[in-house]
Amino acid sequence: MKKFASLLLSVTLLLSIFLAGCTPKDKSSTGESASGDDKLPELTFYMMNSPVNDFDRIMKKANQIISKEIGAKLNLIMVDSSTYADKMNLMINSGDKWDLAFTASWGGINFFENAAKGAYADLTDLLPKYAPETYSRIPEGIWDGVKVDNKIYAMVNYQQWGSAKRIGFGFRKDLVEETGFDWQAVKGKSTIEALEMIGPFLGDALKKHPEKIGFETSSTYSLFANDPLYWNMEAVGDMSIPGWINLDNPDKVINQYETEDFAKFTKIMRDWYNKGYVRKDGATVKDTSPDRKAGKFVAEKIYGWPDSIDFPDQNLAMSMNNKDGKATALTVSTTRTMIPAGAGSTAAIAVNSDSKNIKKAVQLVELLNTNDDLYKLITLGEEGVDYKYDENGTYTPIEGKYNFNFNEWQIGQSYSPTFNRSAYDKNKGGETAKETQKFVYETDKTAETSPVTGFVFDPSKVKTQVANCSAVATEMIPALSAGSVDPDKVLPEFLKRLKTAGVDDIIKEKQAQYDAWKKAKK
Repeated sequence: MKKFASLLLSVTLLLSIFLAGCTPKDKSSTGESASGDDKLPELTFYMMNSPVNDFDRIMKKANQIISKEIGAKLNLIMVDSSTYADKMNLMINSGDKWDLAFTASWGGINFFENAAKGAYADLTDLLPKYAPETYSRIPEGIWDGVKVDNKIYAMVNYQQWGSAKRIGFGFRKDLVEETGFDWQAVKGKSTIEALEMIGPFLGDALKKHPEKIGFETSSTYSLFANDPLYWNMEAVGDMSIPGWINLDNPDKVINQYETEDFAKFTKIMRDWYNKGYVRKDGATVKDTSPDRKAGKFVAEKIYGWPDSIDFPDQNLAMSMNNKDGKATALTVSTTRTMIPAGAGSTAAIAVNSDSKNIKKAVQLVELLNTNDDLYKLITLGEEGVDYKYDENGTYTPIEGKYNFNFNEWQIGQSYSPTFNRSAYDKNKGGETAKETQKFVYETDKTAETSPVTGFVFDPSKVKTQVANCSAVATEMIPALSAGSVDPDKVLPEFLKRLKTAGVDDIIKEKQAQYDAWKKAKK
């Protein structure tokens, strides 16, 4: 008994160290060796997530399945999203040990850069052999999004909502009904037109509910800089580097910040800031999840489709809210339907090229993607303990129990042909949700594909310019996007500083590489 108590204390201490920010070589709580076989290889998997209650209990049960099915153990290490990119890049550059990691082409995670320099294992030949379902479920063109020099360097986390994007806006249903806002008229409008229509609605709603927030702004996200499809554009290479194309003129690389749309966007956001429609600290706040969970936003960007006009019977909620009627959403899409170049690299899993268990790591991802019980255990917990279905059949998390913080998209595919891997409600709404997902998957097979899919920009000739422009953008984009500065004064300064930093050199180099790439494809 003393031995058991000592072991329990040790595990508790290790978990405490991890939650405080353990070093890469520290071990997190993993439900150690459920099989009791310490000889099984332990696969260390890094992802973004905040602390999760009852993590040990779930991982112990998960490892019972994993050890039985593939003869391995999972050591899932969760790192706060604000430090994840820096931590993983440091580990990669330092040669630290790890086996699997969530990777992406955004947020400084640097998928393409890390793949190009050999940090990630080449999975081209391993996927069909060790992860055939993972490989075959995904439309072929999406794999191009995780290729460098025509080799696959990550396993795409294909989700139930598909890869083809048609994005738009969501509105709190109760406030729409209270104000009489004609939300359906927003469908198909350009983003500038949509924002101009949404503004008066925000004002009407906030007059009645001053405790709400009109629209989300933060230092880590810009409706313009982080979402080119809203503006009928697509990034050429890394989204954070200047140089996009307009989808109606896809052969010419432009400085997206010199466009009329960006100027109009900054003016609208300034107007909203002055009228109190957005947070006054929107240029500096990093974490807006508390506002989301509280249902504070009157309107917000949305990525899920088909929208409420296409499928009116959906049970939708505002971001990070449960479908319990307290923050019911009406959603409307505004953009074209397209599989963006970054679809594959938006959410994927890479394997360390120095891992001693590369094949086993690929097998683990295949297991996560095909064993529905294992996937739902990790992403939802245990039914009756961590979540339940109420008398209406609505999925309901149990307060204070295991909750994966909406980060299931980082550890595998939520899509499956049976649509049995997510928390669908057990009622008509749940069945409608499945129907929309079937529609989305079929659309993925025929959707327009981004003209830059498969293109990887090599910044080596303009590294200094890229670094300088990135520094300028990081400093000035949040304030311009949150409306906290006057764009009549600050936007010209921003464009001038980009010029001085070498933005024209970047555009020229992108154009040259893009032209050469297109020519080689013919």
